[in-house]
Parts: sequence; C-alpha cells; structure tokens
Amino acid sequence: MDRIARIMEFFWLACGCASAVWVGYLVATEGWQARKLFIWFPLVCFAMFFYRRFMRKKMTEWAERKANEERREGQ
Repeated sequence: MDRIARIMEFFWLACGCASAVWVGYLVATEGWQARKLFIWFPLVCFAMFFYRRFMRKKMTEWAERKANEERREGQ
C-alpha cells in the first residue's frame, strides 16, 4: 500500500510540474487575462501531492502505533 501511495504522490507532483510549465507557456504566449483561470490546474495538483504525502505519513504512524500495541498485548 505504501508503494502505491508513493507512486500517486509522484504522479501528482509530475502533473503539477507539467501543468505549471503548460500554464506558464499559455500565459507567456496569450497573456494573463486570457489564461488566468488555468492557474488552478497546477495549484490543485500540488495541493493533492501535499495532501497525499501528509496522509501517507499519518497512515504509516497509525500502522506503527497499532503494531506496537499488538506487540505489547502479546507479551
């Protein structure tokens, strides 16, 4: 499960970088007023990256805590 979570993190990071470059190109060629709405694409991608990263770390902590509690109960 951790591997899939990491893959999805990098997916969102790659989407964010690619869309940031794309939006930068559109703004440079067509102007800010014409393409200012597109800035939301990279922002959402980066927000998803940080959210998934936060949740993966939180889930790892929960799993470690549960394993430690089970070890203590088994002794």
